[in-house]
Amino acid sequence: MKKSPKYNSVITSALLLILLVSCSNFLEQEPGKQISINEQMATKNGVLMALTGTYSSLEELMRIEAFATYGDLQGGNLSFTPVATGSLKGQVSVPYLVENVYNFQDDPRSSNFESFYDAAYDVINQANLILTYVADLNDASESEISEISAEAYAIRGFTHFLLSQIYAKDYSAGGDNPGIVYMDSSLDNNLSYPSRSSLSETMTLIIEDMNMALSSFESAQALDGPEYSYFNTANVQALLARIYLAAGQYDNAIETAESVITNSGYSLTSGENYIAQWESYSTPLSETLFELTPPRDQNGSIGGSLQSFFGYTSSTTFGDYIASADLLDIFEENDIRGNGMFFSTELDTDINGTLTPVSYAFTKKFQGEPGIPVIRLSEMYLIMAEALQQSGEDQEALNYVNVIRERANIEAITSTEDLENTILLERRREFCFEGALFFDLKRLQKDIVRNDCIATTCDLVYYSNYYVLPIPQKNINLNENLEQNEGY
Repeated sequence: MKKSPKYNSVITSALLLILLVSCSNFLEQEPGKQISINEQMATKNGVLMALTGTYSSLEELMRIEAFATYGDLQGGNLSFTPVATGSLKGQVSVPYLVENVYNFQDDPRSSNFESFYDAAYDVINQANLILTYVADLNDASESEISEISAEAYAIRGFTHFLLSQIYAKDYSAGGDNPGIVYMDSSLDNNLSYPSRSSLSETMTLIIEDMNMALSSFESAQALDGPEYSYFNTANVQALLARIYLAAGQYDNAIETAESVITNSGYSLTSGENYIAQWESYSTPLSETLFELTPPRDQNGSIGGSLQSFFGYTSSTTFGDYIASADLLDIFEENDIRGNGMFFSTELDTDINGTLTPVSYAFTKKFQGEPGIPVIRLSEMYLIMAEALQQSGEDQEALNYVNVIRERANIEAITSTEDLENTILLERRREFCFEGALFFDLKRLQKDIVRNDCIATTCDLVYYSNYYVLPIPQKNINLNENLEQNEGY
């Protein structure tokens, strides 16, 4: 089971105070043992408690079922398991919490992503509160203030980027399209009702926040725990390379990804250790630059993990999501990611009214008590490949693709024919179950084709309005300046 940094119940008071502020329920005085937000955030320990709580909130945000499965589900990597027990035993259906998005029928009045939208802006507000208070700390050194600020900037920029992926068009469709509401200050008594920035403005602000983080990091991290559990220079650079790629800034993507490969101190996990490290639940892959680990209570029990969606414990206890036939079919014969990263087991399935054993392929990536792998070094190689290919440097791009292929025990590619799709396919193999596929297809303006599919609508032709989701209607109702996405 993966060990978590110190996310535990000691943060509860800080979280409650932050949530009070985020809801604009400001209190002049609190009775009993409660303290005001000003008192709480006036000390270094108080701000560190708030930062710990913000990381916990970010982990919870990325573990919301609709978001945690979205990239793979929409792109066609996932299928579903049968009901394990009861009167519906053996029946296969779409889980309720993703039904709308899976059918490309998400509705602003009952969006599967309503909780994600609210939770994302809550994380952003928590980061903004930290940035508001940290500069005035009297019991922290300049380097401590700088480090805390760096991590808060990174949280703010990254969370806005997650929102932009869901609610804005791909950048290649035009930077003048609507982006998202960019919140760079905390809520207060004088609530404002901002409009959406353009996509170009949104990406500029995200990049500014990530660069602000990079310019502020100190040598010592702010919180105790493994370095991969917190934002730092290496993983913020890596995420910035991803953001540059999404923004079509290929030169910046190449420069930044190359810097991570060369200077981060991380190396690719070897092919010999690749499967074993995924199967180990005590630590992430050695190449993991950033992983959000699940919170634990005082007794060491976790509050939840991706295992609840993808895990297999017994014939009556398993997650709802398994590898689709579409995904299993793309692996070459000797690819360790196909041969070694799945295990199949038979589950009773209703076939024309008869319970019949059918084989289902579970991923090994998220068994036990896994964290959420946000970014790994292997992505830097495939970012290099894509950015170079998009810049017309096909031969050099091929070199980076082949590093990943050879690690996976499959032959190097020598032809640059249809290289864009070759790189896309390699990304699909490498990052399956890690939430990338739909966003890759959207960025590259590809159609959605799902063969192993039980949706009412399985395919989507680019560009459909359903490549973005609707902003929840209750948020539109609250803010008259908030523009709804086209088609909703």
